[in-house]
Amino acid sequence: MSSEVQVSKSITEAVVEFTSYCRTDGLESSTLRKYKNTLNHLQEFCVKENIDSIGDLKVVHLDAFRASHKLAKITSSKELELLRQFCGFCRDRDWCKNNVARRIKSPRGIEPNEIEPFELAEVKAIIEASCKIGRGPYERLRANAMVLTLRYTALRISDVATLWRDRISKIGGRWQIFLRTTKNKKPIFMPIPNKMKAALDRVPLPRSGKGGCPYYFWSGLSKRRTAVGVTEECLAAVFRMSGVTKAHAHRFRHTLATELLGQGATFEEVADILGNSPNIVRKHYAKWSE
Repeated sequence: MSSEVQVSKSITEAVVEFTSYCRTDGLESSTLRKYKNTLNHLQEFCVKENIDSIGDLKVVHLDAFRASHKLAKITSSKELELLRQFCGFCRDRDWCKNNVARRIKSPRGIEPNEIEPFELAEVKAIIEASCKIGRGPYERLRANAMVLTLRYTALRISDVATLWRDRISKIGGRWQIFLRTTKNKKPIFMPIPNKMKAALDRVPLPRSGKGGCPYYFWSGLSKRRTAVGVTEECLAAVFRMSGVTKAHAHRFRHTLATELLGQGATFEEVADILGNSPNIVRKHYAKWSE
């Protein structure tokens, strides 16, 4: 790579090309929105400071930008990670000489975000709540199938919301699920219990969905983000009704991982099921299993 900047890029042009690259690379829409939000604030800051080119951006500028808005330490750390990605993207394309964000130290004293697995009684309360919410069978059958899918597959909400019917198949007398996750495109392949398959079979056709709709919970007619938002609202209502403290969908990942490790599964096996790396499983999930 040349040490000299070959092409001058404005901050705005660099942001547009970076976000376009992220979209092409398959970044999840929710994450892309967060990226755009932070980088839009950076563009506004640069306009006020008369910083036109990405090559003119210095460490002192990023220090001032980060000091201009108060963020929690963990959020500030995530923002710095993005700035490092963005500046690295620009450096690799010779729009600037250095990744100046790399010179900024990460915030210290960040408390780990401990996410505990659900207890069996809490899982039971959530499943029971899923059968009671809403005005009638349509909402309840959907909610129950969503919760059971989370319980037995630990998929992320985005993958549950847009779950294809053909991702469930029967192999050797057992029902299986196979898909590639939206977030990192990693394959998920695992057996599922009959009760989950039965719940999915009972799910009514999505409203506005036509006969032969390929999805369980999404008509396919609205934006994907809209489908995810509807699923998030449904699950939030279930969690509130359950009365389980700090209940959220991600805790099902910890619950399933802890159960599998407790049954003797290896880090690699759990990583394959969750669509993570063995190191992530070891770091975030192993602590809850003897």
